[in-house]
Amino acid sequence: MDLEFGPFLQPVSAAARAERCALRTLDRCMNELGLDDVPLPIPVEEWIEHPLGYEFGVEDLSHLGAGVLGATYVDERRIVVDPSVTSHDGRFRFTAAHELGHMLLHADTRRRFQESVSLRDAGDRRLERQADRFAAALLMPIKLVLRELFAVCDEKRLDRGEAFSHLMADTPESEWLWRTWCLPALTRRFGVSRAAAMNRFQDIRFRTDKSTFLPGAVARRIIQHRASERPRFRVIAGKVQAESAPQSSRALFQ
Repeated sequence: MDLEFGPFLQPVSAAARAERCALRTLDRCMNELGLDDVPLPIPVEEWIEHPLGYEFGVEDLSHLGAGVLGATYVDERRIVVDPSVTSHDGRFRFTAAHELGHMLLHADTRRRFQESVSLRDAGDRRLERQADRFAAALLMPIKLVLRELFAVCDEKRLDRGEAFSHLMADTPESEWLWRTWCLPALTRRFGVSRAAAMNRFQDIRFRTDKSTFLPGAVARRIIQHRASERPRFRVIAGKVQAESAPQSSRALFQ
């Protein structure tokens, strides 16, 4: 399966290196496993061992410091995650992919990496952000994101062009679509957390527009659990239309 970006979407420039590495990794796994289509959610914890050839395990990492979620040992070709992340499939999958990103992108930088909830300096933050971007690109390839968004539109009988014009705008319609349809469907399909999905969609843009696919203002309201005082929406004849009777924000997005 061709996993190049497709005709509409592409990564922001800051994510380009991680995106290319993730695509090469996916291509390798698909080719060596003889797969015609990408299985979703992507079984990254299995692919780390075969066909990529690294050791993978779950181990208590508290000896590395408080809040360490994963570690990469370059010389030993070994990736481990802490048991604390195994209770949430999305967090577990993303942590494993993040550590794989260190192995593939940063092996010439240092011999060990550890993902922690706190980062000490700008260099650490840069490497961790790049590993996050690799993980997001590996677990949510742009071409499959587009395919699954089309599937959501078709399931809801929403015109695709209408939906995409709303999704990229800081509008009531955009907020409603992301909250009620797109984020729930895509997090479930790709097996990731809502936070990981929102970060991913802010690293994607249309080829003809430098604004991000998920508007930052909409993302911030979703993260902060704030809903605008705006009417409820529904789809009529393929278009998003406001219902005539406005409701409180608490009722809108439950």
